[in-house]
Amino acid sequence: MRRLDRELYETFAMADRIEVTGIATSGVHGVYDDEAIDAQPFVVDVVIWTGFDEAVASDELDHTIDYVGASALVQEVVRTSRALLIERLADEICAALLTNVRALGAQVTIHKPRAARDAHASDVCIRLARAR
Repeated sequence: MRRLDRELYETFAMADRIEVTGIATSGVHGVYDDEAIDAQPFVVDVVIWTGFDEAVASDELDHTIDYVGASALVQEVVRTSRALLIERLADEICAALLTNVRALGAQVTIHKPRAARDAHASDVCIRLARAR
C-alpha cells in the first residue's frame, strides 16, 4: 500500500469510483484519557477507485465492489481497531478496503464530531488516500 502522489491522484480523479458517504459507527480512539473510556461516534466517507467495465457488461454484483459489504467492513474496522490517532485508523480502513482485488485505490475521510469540543467545533476530520 502506498501514498497517492499527485500524478496518481490525478489519474484516479478520472477513474471509475464508488463513493459511500456518512457511514455511521462508533469506536474507542483518541489520545486523551476520557476518549479511552467509552466508544464515541465517528462518520466515515470512502471513495474506492475501481473499474466498471466488467460490471457494465455483465450487470452482475460479482463484477464490482459491493458497497454494502465495504460499508460493513469500515464499521468493523472502526469498532475493533484501537488506533489512538484517526490518521492511523484511516490508514487501517484503506488497507482493509484494498484487500478487495477490484479496488485500485481508496480515500477515507474520518469525521470525529466530539473532537475539539472545547473549541465549540462541530466536527474535525482527516482525509487519507492510498493505492496498491
